[in-house]
Amino acid sequence: MKNIIHVTRTTYMAALIVTSIYSATGFAGPYGYDLHNTLAPASGGMAGTSLARPQDLTSTVFGNPATLSQFKGTKFSFGATFYMPEVDLTHDGSITGTAFNDNSGTDIFAVPNVAVTQDLRGLGLPATIGLGLTAVSGIGAEFRGNPGSLGAGADFIILGVNAGLGYEVTNNLSLGFAATISFAELDLGLSSTSAATHDIGLRGTFGATYDIGATTVGAYYQTELKHTFDNQVQISATSYASPEIEQPANIGFGIANNSLMNGNLLLALDITHKFWDDSKFWQDVYDDQTVIALGAQLTQGSWKYRIGYGYGDDPTDTGTTGPIGGISQVFSNIGPIPLNQQVTQYIQATQAEVIYKHRLTLGFGYQGFLAPPIDLDAHFGWQFKEDRDYGTGSLSGGGHTNAETYSWHTGFALTWNF
Repeated sequence: MKNIIHVTRTTYMAALIVTSIYSATGFAGPYGYDLHNTLAPASGGMAGTSLARPQDLTSTVFGNPATLSQFKGTKFSFGATFYMPEVDLTHDGSITGTAFNDNSGTDIFAVPNVAVTQDLRGLGLPATIGLGLTAVSGIGAEFRGNPGSLGAGADFIILGVNAGLGYEVTNNLSLGFAATISFAELDLGLSSTSAATHDIGLRGTFGATYDIGATTVGAYYQTELKHTFDNQVQISATSYASPEIEQPANIGFGIANNSLMNGNLLLALDITHKFWDDSKFWQDVYDDQTVIALGAQLTQGSWKYRIGYGYGDDPTDTGTTGPIGGISQVFSNIGPIPLNQQVTQYIQATQAEVIYKHRLTLGFGYQGFLAPPIDLDAHFGWQFKEDRDYGTGSLSGGGHTNAETYSWHTGFALTWNF
């Protein structure tokens, strides 16, 4: 489009109401705003690597379920991770009518990490079951305090309760299955036209691992995760819309090896592909995404030292156009919402700017913390600053909106070994 498309305040607010579900700042990229063990107690210090040989209970319960068979005895883990995203937004005023520069007003997110595993070999079954609770996805951005943003802001949190089983088919091959029951809550922040509503979702995860000497390879597939928020948005005096948001299906491959330094050095690689482009609503905002994570762990006596690096594609759909197809499907009985390419790109900038690419993490573990059967794991991670121009406008980069974002996270957990 050669010229900036100007929209009235009323038109933009109508667009914002229905598209706020695209939601805000990515909770923990580089997996879009999905987590994939990047905030887990031990894996959090190894950039989330966990598909072949996870080092904590949360990572086996919520990652590749075949790895559950690696955990013997009875174990219980309890901890939390604190995550803080930062977004600086600059807009030239061509979409909202008022130029502004503002920082997202989000606070620190607290993510629970609770998991338990139980070995069934005492019952004659070469298997381990696992249960856990954590956040699997989440978003949150706040620009409502700036009048120039026209009320951009939303919160979308998904908690997952997982139950999984890992079964040793042979001494080398393990298979696994996990079911996720999710609780999702969506708050668009539009008090006069929407309400905070919630929904329950279900997804399955299928996985396998194979041991080749000092090397373990693992792979898994996760189904989509759908949520429908009944009567979320009031479109007219008597009409309400119930948007459906679908988290993407995922496939992942991992490899881990501990042949170096007498088995004390563990090296791990995970590759994950996310099918954003096939997910309802997200297909008009994100393209498919591939994420690579590298992790290492050095064991020295009771201590374990961890480091990791992750890289993810920027999933922003650069070819997005309006009107957005997912919205037109949901609101077909009400009539088309007047969206165009420039407005859609403004929404990408303010509420879907998960443009992180690089992540660096550090962590440590200590066996026998406080008492012999208790282990401590802790981590710190940093997502490096990225910025992106959206649309066509008068900013120095040629866009109408610029988003600059980075984040950090830190967390810990205690694990009891029985």
